[in-house]
Amino acid sequence: MALKKNKIKEYFPVLVDVCSSDIIDSIYSNKDHVKYSHNIKGRWENHYLGLEFVPGLKHIFNFACKAARDITERSVIVPYKGLGFPFDEYWFNIAKPGESTGWHDHKDNAILSGVYYLSVPNNSGHIKFRKMGKDGFQEWSVTSQEGKMILFDSKIEHAVPINKSNKNRISLAFNLYSLPLDMSMDANNYSSNKFYS
Repeated sequence: MALKKNKIKEYFPVLVDVCSSDIIDSIYSNKDHVKYSHNIKGRWENHYLGLEFVPGLKHIFNFACKAARDITERSVIVPYKGLGFPFDEYWFNIAKPGESTGWHDHKDNAILSGVYYLSVPNNSGHIKFRKMGKDGFQEWSVTSQEGKMILFDSKIEHAVPINKSNKNRISLAFNLYSLPLDMSMDANNYSSNKFYS
């Protein structure tokens, strides 16, 4: 059973071993270990930090995989280096005041994508989705909220409007893949051409 393209699943997982402020502190205190990708309009879209610096992410991924299994009726995984993969299929998105995330989708071979909100100040923007209909794009928003997880079809386009607060909006994004995983998958097939106007 696949997730319909216009269907979004929302969760408020109870994760006793996860503290959003601790994860955020780990991101900022380990800046020397953060890698970046997708420099778009002068902003780095993706911030990568190894799981050894943020071990609490495992609990987030475990919840996401269980929820995804209920949606897809397939075993799924969030690949990361600690499991022996050559790359991490998760990243942080940090939008400073005045920054936004343009329309994009994710890897074609991912079965689902997800976002977990670590910090969502008032007026910092809610995630928007769109799909092409017979009369053009149909858009809708889903409320972004700290501690909330959203799972959605990886091929659906999404964006976040300008952060109009005076604080950073911070989220964890990830891709989920069905098992058995195609080991020929390449981290480089997610590129700037996946961003749209």
